Amino acid sequence: MKMKFSITSLTLGLLGLASAVPTPVDLAPRCGASIYPATLQSLSEASPSTSYPNSLLTTSNFHVSQSVDTSGKAYNRIYQIATFSNIPAGAYACQLNVKIPSPSTLTTTGNPTLNVTTLYKNSPSSIVYPNTWSWSTFFPTNGGALGQGLFGTQGFTSGTSQAINSEVCPPGGGSLAFIFAVASWVSTSSSVDFTQYVNAANGQGLTGVYLTHSC
Repeated sequence: MKMKFSITSLTLGLLGLASAVPTPVDLAPRCGASIYPATLQSLSEASPSTSYPNSLLTTSNFHVSQSVDTSGKAYNRIYQIATFSNIPAGAYACQLNVKIPSPSTLTTTGNPTLNVTTLYKNSPSSIVYPNTWSWSTFFPTNGGALGQGLFGTQGFTSGTSQAINSEVCPPGGGSLAFIFAVASWVSTSSSVDFTQYVNAANGQGLTGVYLTHSC
């Protein structure tokens, strides 16, 4: 009688374990690829005619800042252009992302919230390097290059890993570009500064902005 009870209990226990095993689920599809910036170029309000070089060829510095005077007016603004090239034909759902690990090279002052605007969205062939882009190329606002309105707003803090927004990939493949600026509603002197980095051999150690597609 005791043996019968033990076998029955064992059988029920095994059935209970079987029912506790999670049911397999389909994993979300991986993105087709991650694309890292081809260029990082600054636009400086204080030097409106200066065309700055691609910092990825030297320091890989990503820098955005503004000063605000006592009347609340922003001046000495520095914006950052990030371009992404070699987006393949047939790619879809191009998504701009940011990843700032903790710890990282990020330093900020004031309110580190940035607005992101698309650049040459309807003319990917205009996204080239070398180029002569400067502050005066785009500001006062050049409707032909900027005209799509606000693309996204993103806080830059250590430990951030987030999608900013997505858009249609360029038909037939090509390039996308974005301008980063301190958010227009930020009324204090503020800055965001870090070293854009990724291990080209294995994609590890990413710090900064990047693009994904075909997720």
